Amino acid sequence: MADELSELNFEQDLREILAVQDPHRWKIQNLGGLQVLVTTSSEKAPEEVFIARLSWERYPDEPPSLKFQDAVTGSLKTPTAWPELRGFRPGSLDACVNWTKEGFALHPEWRNDPDKKWNPVGNPLLRVIKTLQNELDVYFLRRSQ
Repeated sequence: MADELSELNFEQDLREILAVQDPHRWKIQNLGGLQVLVTTSSEKAPEEVFIARLSWERYPDEPPSLKFQDAVTGSLKTPTAWPELRGFRPGSLDACVNWTKEGFALHPEWRNDPDKKWNPVGNPLLRVIKTLQNELDVYFLRRSQ
């Protein structure tokens, strides 16, 4: 029942985003299940395109896994597919931020911190995409080497 409910919630939030998304900022591809690919870039370097895969186990109750996909090979294990941003660790293929599954795995204490705990209210999919876009726009350094 929880898996079916997760899928229904995810599909509803995804439909909402696709109906109002800003197409020149990102492209969203539904991979089925609880996964999407988000193609985007930083305002600082629009020529640097990144493909983020967001994947939930339970939606909206838990944060998504965040990985970056290599545009040529499709691999999720390529450090050069990652942007260099605060909290992002391309060499470890993870992001130590409070809006990813990997961040909470590294910092389980965040689950009880009122300022860092995961917020399942509203449209978490949209919130994660907007957070990623903001991080790219404000803190982007370069593509990982």
